[in-house]
Amino acid sequence: MRDITMLQQLSGTPARSGSGHGTFWVKPSPQPHFGHLFALRRDARLLHESMRNCFTTAACVAIGLAVTRLNKGRVVTSMLILLAVSFISSYAFAQSDSDPKSDAPPVAPAATCSVRPNEVIVGEPVTATVTTSNFNPKHTLTYVWYPSNGGGKVIGKDMTAQIETTNAAPSSYAVTAYVTDAEEQENNVASCSASFTIKPLPPRNLPTMSISASAMSVPVGATVNLSANCTSPDGVPVSVASWTASGGTVSGTGGSAALNTAGVPPGAIAVSVTCTDSRGLSAQASTEVMVENPPPPPPKPEIEVMEARLSLHSIYFPTAKPPISNPNAGLVVSQRETLVALAADFKKYLESKPEAHLILESYADPRGPAEYNQKLSERRVDRVRRFLVEQDVSEADIDTKAFGALHTLSEAEVKDAVENNPQLSPEERQRALRNMRTIVLASDRRVDITLSTTGQSSVRQFPFNAEDALTLIGGREGKMKKKTAKPAPKKRTNTQ
Repeated sequence: MRDITMLQQLSGTPARSGSGHGTFWVKPSPQPHFGHLFALRRDARLLHESMRNCFTTAACVAIGLAVTRLNKGRVVTSMLILLAVSFISSYAFAQSDSDPKSDAPPVAPAATCSVRPNEVIVGEPVTATVTTSNFNPKHTLTYVWYPSNGGGKVIGKDMTAQIETTNAAPSSYAVTAYVTDAEEQENNVASCSASFTIKPLPPRNLPTMSISASAMSVPVGATVNLSANCTSPDGVPVSVASWTASGGTVSGTGGSAALNTAGVPPGAIAVSVTCTDSRGLSAQASTEVMVENPPPPPPKPEIEVMEARLSLHSIYFPTAKPPISNPNAGLVVSQRETLVALAADFKKYLESKPEAHLILESYADPRGPAEYNQKLSERRVDRVRRFLVEQDVSEADIDTKAFGALHTLSEAEVKDAVENNPQLSPEERQRALRNMRTIVLASDRRVDITLSTTGQSSVRQFPFNAEDALTLIGGREGKMKKKTAKPAPKKRTNTQ
């Protein structure tokens, strides 16, 4: 009906339709020739509007026929216009039929994010990927990635990005991608997110291990079996290797080894071994094996006899002897004889034990000042040393010490020695016990002798039966002095 109305406008003649077809009559134009130009301009305008509004080929043909108006000299031109209109209308109709959605609203672009793996340990990387749809495939897209706060650092400006988790805290995070089409004005942005989890690092405890040895002290040349035990607190596999020793030779694999001490000097040997777990964490353990000189061979019979003969005896001095004015005094006959026998036995003993030494230790009784007693004990030990040297004992084989009034004997110790002295008769023993104070002082004025190789020390047995015993005790000498003394005897300040 719209097409027929247009025909009426073109022809100026009423038209009617029936059974789907329109019937019209065209009246010849009474306008002069110059009016044809005006008509052509009007017809062109109407034709343009008709092309926009006609939807069937029949309608467009009718429009073309109406345009011709059967004017003179315009038939050919009108036919050409008719063909063009028909072609254009047919194409438009075909396009309208083939794209039923041409009038539908545009579809918004979309994006889908994914991560792989979605669960990592701190320090492991995560790969994020975005897939887009409904964007113009001919346009270049821009990708911007944003991590969650604390979820690592995102590296990448494309469809794929890497997430570094080295400094991230263990937790659950999300990464977001924004995709933009800068060439479009509307519907040009899409975004998506994907979640991932960062787990804490597993515990990294060092292995624990220990070493045991079959013997902690062995003679030179012995072999020691070693065993190492290693475990991981985290339950990971471990291996034992790299046995080392500061001396001797150690050999073995795994947790067992052997230490050979042949040819090593006496002393401690440090043995160590390393344990490493499957993660590269390692620990060491060590122990010491003491290597000692082999036991000495059994002593020869003559050496045993010599050591038995070297029955050492302490040397005793009279009170206050030797004085400063006469350092050679005070060594009475009985005590010189004891030293002569000792020197002879010791020189014989050195032939088998050249490393032996005589150790001399001198004392004084507690009367008098400490400094005086110290000097007195030094003169006594020096007098014994010089006498032994006079008997051809090497000075290098003698060691001396002076203690003054230190380490004095107690009355109980002296009483025990008196009661167990086999050289005393019952009467002599009782007489000594009655004068215990004097005997204790006499027992402190002595030089003890010790043999270095055996540790044997001299017997502290006062020589009661010696001819000069009273001189050592001071009793007889004191009585003689009383008989020959002047009416006004001088009082001695130091009577040791």
